[in-house]
Amino acid sequence: MGIWKKYYLLGLVLLLAAILRFWNLAGNPPGLTWDEAALGYNAYSLLQTGRDEYGNLLPLNLKSFGDWKPALYAYLDIPFVAAFGLNELAVRLPSAIFGILGVFGVFLLTQELFKKKGLAILAAFLLAISPWHLQFSRPAFEANVALTFNIFAVYIFLKALVNKKLLIISAFLFGLSLITYQASKLFIPLVISGLMIIYWNRVKESKFALYSLLILFGFLLMIAFTFFSGQTGRLVAQNFFAYQRSVEQNELISKEDRLPSNGIRFNILHGQWWEYIRGLTERYLIYFSPKMLFVDGDYSQRHRVPDLGALYYFSVILIPLGIIYLIRLGSKESRVVLTWLILAPLPAVLSRDLISILRALNLVVPFAILEATGLWWLIGWLRGNRGNKGNWAVPAGRQGNLGVGFIIIIIFINFIIFIDRYFVHAPHEYSKYWLYGYREVVNEVVSLKDIYHKVVISDTYGQPYIYYLFYSKYPPDKFQKQASLEQRTVDVGTVRNIDNIEFRHIFWPGDRGEKNTLFAGSLEELPDKDILPFKEFNLVKDINFLNGEEAFRIVITR
Repeated sequence: MGIWKKYYLLGLVLLLAAILRFWNLAGNPPGLTWDEAALGYNAYSLLQTGRDEYGNLLPLNLKSFGDWKPALYAYLDIPFVAAFGLNELAVRLPSAIFGILGVFGVFLLTQELFKKKGLAILAAFLLAISPWHLQFSRPAFEANVALTFNIFAVYIFLKALVNKKLLIISAFLFGLSLITYQASKLFIPLVISGLMIIYWNRVKESKFALYSLLILFGFLLMIAFTFFSGQTGRLVAQNFFAYQRSVEQNELISKEDRLPSNGIRFNILHGQWWEYIRGLTERYLIYFSPKMLFVDGDYSQRHRVPDLGALYYFSVILIPLGIIYLIRLGSKESRVVLTWLILAPLPAVLSRDLISILRALNLVVPFAILEATGLWWLIGWLRGNRGNKGNWAVPAGRQGNLGVGFIIIIIFINFIIFIDRYFVHAPHEYSKYWLYGYREVVNEVVSLKDIYHKVVISDTYGQPYIYYLFYSKYPPDKFQKQASLEQRTVDVGTVRNIDNIEFRHIFWPGDRGEKNTLFAGSLEELPDKDILPFKEFNLVKDINFLNGEEAFRIVITR
């Protein structure tokens, strides 16, 4: 009872975090992305055979679609696939559990930084309800697992300032993050460098610092091995520097300036260096843009909810207050939070996409701590403790209580609006982008495929083969013998055939002559006017997205 009395608020926060992450986990988001399906099927394959879908024994990276994603999430998923079967719940449980652990980690980290349990509980609560964090701690995202490793790695590093042996555990957790998510390969070295600069005098003479560096070096060797063996994937194809101004654009600028495009003056005025500086500055500032944070969110419908940004509206006030609070505090611990804030967007900034709040997921930690410190200071100010930096010992007056009550109401209203958008509206409005319908298609195909000479499943929505493997629970040892990846770009490929099933675009003027064949495609590929009037074609079933728009239709030819 003593521990419960001391930590019951933390227990309630963790319970709330669990409810928000476990509630209807299999059904919302309403469909699996192909990356989720790939992680799940590879976990199933590793469980059954010890090899990934392409027959690689205990791989560090998954070949998957040719993008070479880190395999650690698939290994973490093996116990859940073994316990619950190959389904949406099993695939997403590791992410949800790590999301809850992340909330607990932020409590520990904030308490270690500022030695205030109330402030730490506030930070944990704000992360528990964070739209940004919740968005990525329900689906199977490796970024969420890496984030939790990062939180605990920094927390244990801070504990190691007293007990140097803990540096080894911190280094191991940082290493796990390195092999969990591609963005960690940039973020982790930067964070470690920042921590070493801030606390250099307290770790430089420890022999455990050397041991820790050796552990990290071991993880870096594993990464180097995969890199030099060609397992680069999106690290090469989706980095910012891989995209340069076209020759045609250079010629146009050259013509306007009347300067040769290969001359020194042209390169000074219009060289690629300027495009790099401008592009990187634009990308970096986006992650601190009020419009992105509080209004629009990410461009991708998979990474947002309707009508809301990545953070709550009340954070518009709390985050600046938190920054001011930490700057005024001027401690090394404040610098840890601000350094994390400055460094967190860089992996996203250096990627191809203009906005990717998934790659910038590490921002949720400093934002939650800043929101908590801003709220801590504001409540303290309302309660009359204006000179005590958040000490709430002085009894509140009537106006202070009204002010605190008003803040609670604002937070509650924001939270309820988000819950409505996420659990009610987002599944209906964005089911298309979560590739809803593949399960229904595969169930139909599995029940009918042996009747027909051939089955064709459209690749309109991308990577249909992985959904067939996943939902049919196709025997991994059988697929490994026929797996053949057709590489379409540097970082994306697909499988075109499994048994009598083809995965490709359906071109009905040419395909309509196929006899005794089942087709599963979009309305555009299988239009009413070319299906319904003809006796030789039979429309078996239409499958709709949750908003009523048609997703797939299944047609057979006689």
